[in-house]
Amino acid sequence: MTRIIIAILTLSASTLLLADENGSNRQISPLPANITCDPNYKYRSFDGSCNNLLNPRFGQAGTIFQRLMGPANYADGISKIRLSQSGAPLPSARLITTSVTVNESVSNPDVSFMTMQWGQFLDHDLTKITQFTVAGGCCDGGRFGNVTANPNPECLHILVANNDPTYTNANCINMIRSNFGLYLNGSTPTAREQVNSLTHWIDGSQIYGSSNATAQSLRNTTSQRGLMNVSFQNGKVLLPLTNTCCSDNTTTCAEAASCFVAGDSRVKEQTLITVMHTLWLREHNRVANALYAKYGANKTDEFYYQEARRIVIAELQHITYNEFLPVIIGPFAQFTGPYNNKNNSALFNEFTTAAYRMGHSLIRSFIRVYEADGTRSNQSYFLGTSFGTATRLLNPNFIDNAIRGLLRTPAQTVDECFADDITSQLSKTPTALLGGDLISINMQRGRDHGLPNYIQARQTALNLKTPLPTTFDALCPTTSPEIITYFKKIYGSVNDIDLYIGGVTEMKAPGSLVGPTFTYIIAKQFENLRQSDRFFYTDLTQSVSFTANQLGEIKKVSLARIICDNSDGTVTQVQPQAFRTPTGTNMPTPCGSIPQIDFAKYVK
Repeated sequence: MTRIIIAILTLSASTLLLADENGSNRQISPLPANITCDPNYKYRSFDGSCNNLLNPRFGQAGTIFQRLMGPANYADGISKIRLSQSGAPLPSARLITTSVTVNESVSNPDVSFMTMQWGQFLDHDLTKITQFTVAGGCCDGGRFGNVTANPNPECLHILVANNDPTYTNANCINMIRSNFGLYLNGSTPTAREQVNSLTHWIDGSQIYGSSNATAQSLRNTTSQRGLMNVSFQNGKVLLPLTNTCCSDNTTTCAEAASCFVAGDSRVKEQTLITVMHTLWLREHNRVANALYAKYGANKTDEFYYQEARRIVIAELQHITYNEFLPVIIGPFAQFTGPYNNKNNSALFNEFTTAAYRMGHSLIRSFIRVYEADGTRSNQSYFLGTSFGTATRLLNPNFIDNAIRGLLRTPAQTVDECFADDITSQLSKTPTALLGGDLISINMQRGRDHGLPNYIQARQTALNLKTPLPTTFDALCPTTSPEIITYFKKIYGSVNDIDLYIGGVTEMKAPGSLVGPTFTYIIAKQFENLRQSDRFFYTDLTQSVSFTANQLGEIKKVSLARIICDNSDGTVTQVQPQAFRTPTGTNMPTPCGSIPQIDFAKYVK
């Protein structure tokens, strides 16, 4: 969804390694510092370590992804980008975008836009790649331009055709390769294996951070109730602010009132992700205060903080598995099986770099927001104007109006249709005519990460024992004739098709928003996230588990309930299934009738 959107995934990174101009000083990312685990400690670490007591580094921030579908797919088996079957370079990712995708709006009448937003919020809990730095970039010092002479070896810029319909004065879109790291035992992989700077768990790291330092910086240590820091503006509880002016896409200190911080640095990537962060900050403090009301001063600040965090993480997991995934992959969201301490919890590269980016197709260009009386608000806006800024949250009633928009507006279908806000306007500054192309970057990043081609992934997902297809027409069971025609025009061989574009354009699997290849990858990922997590909320067999009584209360939680409890007060009814549009049996229900945790029962 982002890194599901849906999610919008990051184009920059906070932790970067240097590469000198001739590449001779490139480094492999070291492992995090050695760790010692306390097997009796009840709570998750912030960096993801010590979840697995046999393999404490499993899931730790700063460790590499794993691969679901075989070894890295590089031309030399090490790092060089794969070639076409003919031995020639693959077609430009930008040329594929302009040849296969279209800027059209095709809504899914059953799925709310909240699905996209949860997908991005969840993505920012799971994955964030890091990149090398290249002084001056790869395109004459800018995001677009002409290819830099003698580019750095870590440049993987995207070539732009002379007749490109949008980038008329540039032949290069800047992109730099992802950082790569070591195996968990400290040995060096033969091929590049990319690093996740976040924990590999659903553990609320976008709220709390992926390091102890970040987590502590977000806490209100004077409350003695386990609260997190907030700011108060216009009578509203908002995210805390940085101590210095933020570098927006807009102005400088004039916008310091919206320089919000959270556990993930992408908190202001676009306005609606900031709204989601605000709801969950409020939820943590609401839960902490509810616990304090039951226990009083008999418990410590640390107890209230960690217990509230523990409950919030369980709520995130419950909403994801009980509400979100059934919408995304339908009947394939059936996850069973006990905790398995032999499972490596590292996220699959095929998931983070391709399948979960299907959420980019859910994105709408025009963001509708609604007033409390149901009329469309004049606060509605185009997505392309919201990248990197959160000033809209300072406007009266905007948060509640935006929530109503997310609930009422249908998402787009997952297909070849993408909003131009992400194919040519991504992260555009106010003074610029153009922005980035996220879809081309998705494909180029897949090549950078050595993903399997689409045909290889499709073969695994469909469990086909037959030889790989050799003709484009062999895709007919999963791909429409129209898309096959596009592929024939742009790719030299069916085995050249990039995983991202092949997967996102597949015809839907029954009951799923995506085709069989992405359905398979997403299902395998969330199955592993569940089975490899010692703290997973439904497991009652561990020393760190909830009691059956506590779990029963947590299972009452829904995203609708979270919205009711943490909006600004004008959202008084919500459809029970927030990821579905408010139609049929899913019409808005008064908040008073939506189930909630009874903390009197929870603390017994």
